[in-house]
Amino acid sequence: MIKIIVALSVFTLAVYCAPLGWKSAEEAKSEMTAAGISSQAADGIIRIAEDYSTLRPSGGGSDRVAARAAFHKFLSALETYIKTQSPADQAAYQSFIANKGTF
Repeated sequence: MIKIIVALSVFTLAVYCAPLGWKSAEEAKSEMTAAGISSQAADGIIRIAEDYSTLRPSGGGSDRVAARAAFHKFLSALETYIKTQSPADQAAYQSFIANKGTF
């Protein structure tokens, strides 16, 4: 379960923290909705990623403790959010991150 959450979290953070050429929020949302996640749930996932992307260490420095703390806060917020969604969205989310975990 944790591996799946980590895989989606990495994907979601990559959408917002990646250099140009990576998927935009709209592309990520489109991919999630194509996997069966409702538009509302996808918007919530993206909103959480946007909120936590600001916790990324600035200046390219590598403060591993701060980065790890931010990442764990993100995972916790994402897990809490997914639990509030419909069973169909939860199942689609699990399927989506299982497929993303194979990259």
